[in-house]
Formats: sequence, C-alpha cells, structure tokens
Amino acid sequence: MENAENRESYEISFKDLFQIFKQGLWLMVIAGVLFGSIAFVYSKFFITKTYTASVKLYVETTIKGESSYNDLSSYNLATSLVNDYIEMLETNKFYEKLSRNLDDKYTAGQLSQMVRFKGSDKETQVFSSIVTASSPTESKLIADAVADVAPGVISDIKDNNELKIVDSATIPTYPSSPNVTRNTILAAAVGFLIALVFVFAKEALDNKIKYNPDMTEINNMPILSAIPDFAGQRIIIDETDESESEAEDGKED
Repeated sequence: MENAENRESYEISFKDLFQIFKQGLWLMVIAGVLFGSIAFVYSKFFITKTYTASVKLYVETTIKGESSYNDLSSYNLATSLVNDYIEMLETNKFYEKLSRNLDDKYTAGQLSQMVRFKGSDKETQVFSSIVTASSPTESKLIADAVADVAPGVISDIKDNNELKIVDSATIPTYPSSPNVTRNTILAAAVGFLIALVFVFAKEALDNKIKYNPDMTEINNMPILSAIPDFAGQRIIIDETDESESEAEDGKED
C-alpha cells in the first residue's frame, strides 16, 4: 500500500520528459507528415476551387446649396446610409433583377449565396460587393452585373441619392478557396500534437519500472544488483557504499 502511494507521488523530472519526447519523436514526425499529406491531397484534388471578384460602390447624396456645411452634411448622411444601402441590396428584388441581367443563368436564390456586401471598418461612403464563383470568369461576370443593377435598384428606392462605381471587378488569377498551404500546415500540426499527447499518455499510464532511480524512490531501498536486458537497453547497476557497509555489518553480527 505504501509503495503504491509512493508511486503515485513520484514526479517526472524535465530530463525524463525530454527522454519521453525524444523516444516518441519519430511517431510525432510520421503523424505530422501523414496528416499533412492527407490534407494536401484532399484540399488540392477533392475540394472544389472557388474564385472571388469584387466591386466597390460609392454612396453619393445631394443636399441643395453650396457651402462647407452642406458638404459635411452630405458626407455624414452618405456614411450613415451605407448600411441601409447594403440592406436594400440584400433583397429578393435585387437578386431577381440580377438574375434577369445574367439571362437567368442563375436563380435569385443561387445569387444570394454567391454575392455578399460588406461595409468598411472605417467611416466611409464606400462599400464592397464580393462575388464567389466556381470559375474566375464567372465571378467577374456576376460582379459586373452587380455594378450594372445595384445603382438602378437604389435609385428606385431612394430619391436624390446615387450609387456610383468606385472600382470595377477584375478576373481573379488564383482561387480564393481552398487554402492548400494553410490546410496542410494545420493538419500537420494537429497530427504532431495528437502523437505528442499519445506518447505522454502512454508513458503516464505505464506502471512498469524502467530506471534504477524509480526503485530507490518508490521503495526507499538501495539496489544491490540488477539483471541486464540483452533484448533492449541494459539496466545500469548502481550499488551504494552504504548498502555494502550495511551488508558487512550484517555478516559480523
């Protein structure tokens, strides 16, 4: 009972931790490479690539009169209307008109999943329309259609306000998703971490005595002899002078 309690209270030193890490390093490397390779192949060949094109839109308001006060009022009004414009464009009315502009190639529901609007983090009159499609030419085609349809939808709803194009869409040169490099690195890190946890968990659940210090600390008794393990690592014999002197005293008695 006392030996079990001593075993439970036994603390692993940093040297022991390093030894465990060193012994399991090969498993961690293999797991990292395996997980990373699987993620690379899956991301590269099995996930559908998507391409993103965007167009920037500018909210312009008109306040009668020419003065710096009116200019400032127009600016403040325009910045406050950005979120309203986004809400007006994220409607079935807009997506139905966008669908007709594209000759009904996509339904309004499909376009609502492909097109999104995003305001700036700063206070500005500009917001963006971001289009995601399965090909670079399609993403630009839809973005151009958004630029054609959006101003008309806004003018039908709001009088004396205009929506102008700041930056037209361009054909994307590379896919926006999936990010093969990021997925590979993350999967390799996860594989390495899983192997690391496995190695230390295996060591923590192993009750076998592997080192001579374990015997001395658990039983509080010196080691007189040890049998070498020729199949694995040889156990170092550690005889203390104190044990020898105690043995000699026992013989004299």
